[in-house]
Amino acid sequence: MVNVLMRLIDRVGEGTLTQAERTYRRAAELSLVFKEQDEVARTLLDKKKQEELDRKREMEERLSMIKDAVSFEVDTKEKTEEELVREELEVAFTARLVNIISDLFSGYTKGPSSFFKNIQEDLYKANIIMPASKYIALSVGVSVISAVVAGILFSVLLTLLIGVSGTVLGLIMGVPVFFLVLVIAKSRPKSKVKGRSDQFSREMPFALRHMATQLTSGSGLLETMRSVSNSDYGVLSEEFQRAIMEIERGATVEESFERMNLRIESPGLKKASRQIISTLRTGGNLANTLKIIAEETAREMRMKLKDYIQILNTFTLMFMFGAVIAPVLITTLVIAMGIAMGGLPMPPELMWILYFAFFGASLYMSFMVKRFEPKV
Repeated sequence: MVNVLMRLIDRVGEGTLTQAERTYRRAAELSLVFKEQDEVARTLLDKKKQEELDRKREMEERLSMIKDAVSFEVDTKEKTEEELVREELEVAFTARLVNIISDLFSGYTKGPSSFFKNIQEDLYKANIIMPASKYIALSVGVSVISAVVAGILFSVLLTLLIGVSGTVLGLIMGVPVFFLVLVIAKSRPKSKVKGRSDQFSREMPFALRHMATQLTSGSGLLETMRSVSNSDYGVLSEEFQRAIMEIERGATVEESFERMNLRIESPGLKKASRQIISTLRTGGNLANTLKIIAEETAREMRMKLKDYIQILNTFTLMFMFGAVIAPVLITTLVIAMGIAMGGLPMPPELMWILYFAFFGASLYMSFMVKRFEPKV
């Protein structure tokens, strides 16, 4: 532990690397990131196409295997030495801290690698530009630091409460903290994927209308996609910008939209991408079709909001009954029976248990209301 702390102090105060060494290190890291993401994209596309082939074989019994190779290269831009120096000076402290922690614990990633299975796919879908090995090392490092801090705090607190034996107990409590933080780190990319998909779907109708307007005015598809990527549509603009980068590096429009469908789970995107690909192959009025898809997507969002309002009304009644009416009725009934019988029909402890049960049910219903809330 002393060696790790000494290495941490040395790395925080690191200032002896030359500009060329820093630039080379960053370029090597980006190369590894995009190499892993290229492998993930190729694997996911192969899985998707394999599933489609299996379904067609079962239905038609006459299709053969299809295997595609997709290339994905890092979009490197030449920068002057002055720009590189300025960029190095603008590196946030959090970014440096991430590099320090991941470097310190880079040798302890072999064991947790099996726990972080398929983390490359999750990082690719979540658009987290970081090598899988670095993410695992960072997760292990943050888990260890959290466990140590939690163990020290618990030790101090329990020592003050129960004496010397609380020190050992507090240190032991740092172990579950380690595994808890590790589980959270593993699930973070998946939760980010869901959040990005929700944000994408929320902006989808507006972006489709934007594209329809651009196409109607005579703009081409790539120019329209570039216009959307430069607009303020959040995650949607980021995905379109990434699709344009892939197209400029040799991928087809069909491949770029297939990759986008791998990263984003949106029914509206699937409909739009199928129509765009079909129009590119056979021709047709893409602008009118995108307008129709935009209206369908907006209508589906309104229907989800309407269903949520109906569910909310039902939960409101249940919440009022569980949080207000039921405790009052039970209390009134117990008091009335106590007056008639000359004593309480149940012990006070049982009444407190009932109150806590109703309170827990109310919290659960509040959680369910928030969970059913549509992302519109």
